[in-house]
Amino acid sequence: MASQSWTEIIRERKKSLESLAPKDRLGYVEGCIQSLLAINQSINGWMQWLSNPIKMSKFDEEELKTFFEKLRQFAVDFLDFDQKVTEKDERGRERPRIEHFK
Repeated sequence: MASQSWTEIIRERKKSLESLAPKDRLGYVEGCIQSLLAINQSINGWMQWLSNPIKMSKFDEEELKTFFEKLRQFAVDFLDFDQKVTEKDERGRERPRIEHFK
């Protein structure tokens, strides 16, 4: 049996993610985990490609510019989201200080 190509894996993963319909909080957690695992696997593949001079020599400067711009925007958008969620969590951990000894 032939192994799947990466593009076949991507199509299946996208279809699986698009079909997720969480019904409760645990379902949303599981959906987030599946989404991050998919992103992580893709990022690992990109890191392998970008670290391979032979692979990168197959792309012209315009293609690399496009890759950079898309990946940079994805990173900025994701970090914006990360910052907002983290700030909310940090605010939730702040508790008023009670001065017991004055």
